[in-house]
Amino acid sequence: MKFTSLFIGALFWCLPSIAQNEDSLGVIGDNLDLYAVLDAFKDAESVEAFEKTINDPDNKINNLDLDEDDQVDYISVYDEGEGDAHAIILRVAMSETEDQDVAVIELEKSDDNEATIQIVGDEEIYGEDYIVEPKTADAVTERLMIPQGIIVNVWGWRGVRFVFAPGYVRWRSPWRWNHHPNYWKPWRPYRWRTYHGFHHHHRAHFHVVKVRRCGRAHGFYKTNRRTCVRIHKHKHHHHNHHAGHNHHNGHGHGHHKNNNGHHKSNGNVKSNNQKQGNGANKKNSNNQKQVKSNKGQNRGGTGKKRR
Repeated sequence: MKFTSLFIGALFWCLPSIAQNEDSLGVIGDNLDLYAVLDAFKDAESVEAFEKTINDPDNKINNLDLDEDDQVDYISVYDEGEGDAHAIILRVAMSETEDQDVAVIELEKSDDNEATIQIVGDEEIYGEDYIVEPKTADAVTERLMIPQGIIVNVWGWRGVRFVFAPGYVRWRSPWRWNHHPNYWKPWRPYRWRTYHGFHHHHRAHFHVVKVRRCGRAHGFYKTNRRTCVRIHKHKHHHHNHHAGHNHHNGHGHGHHKNNNGHHKSNGNVKSNNQKQGNGANKKNSNNQKQVKSNKGQNRGGTGKKRR
């Protein structure tokens, strides 16, 4: 009975860790939770306010360090598109001449008082077809059934109503490389396990889907997409379980799994070299013994005695 209780307790202790690993993408995108980003847009009073919200250290939404300077990068927001189709792009300046898109919020008005929204992670950051959308009816007027699932009407979202309000001017962030707002104070990124714990509760309201619902908005995004060569070459560099720092455990640096693999490989090479070296030493020792034995036989054959 006591053993059973201990087993059940250990199982419940392990469940959160298992759930976290399932939420991990294993790529750089683990450091910007798109569930949390979409939730921030839902309640934003403007697109400018949305940009400030995702970059506010108190909200713990942005955890990206794409340029690997040990400081979280500023995310600029740009609204591209025409008419009732919006591609709201999240972008990081990598240098004075290069930018890297992180994700895009694709938003379309389909009818009076009806709008559809998805956030799509850039394939260099999240892999292909990482699409997140709302799955609950909070603050919506209706749900539409289609073969690919349920589309949530997000017309009731504050951020959506702002974008479709009369007189709205598409927001394009004025902030660039080394030119940020006064409130921006970069911080050291959290380790993934710590960061993930801040936003796990958003899983109850959003989910990943495989169907694109905003074709016009996505078309505008493709013509405005920006990527950086450095990210393309090192898209898996920030592994989720190792990248960043743990603010609660002394800001320790992590290590990339591939590096660990190289270390093991070098260790195997070293071990094999040692074995080969030891084998060579043994062979040399046997040769020396054989030479001494032959000398002894030669001395015995002549019958000469040492004085």
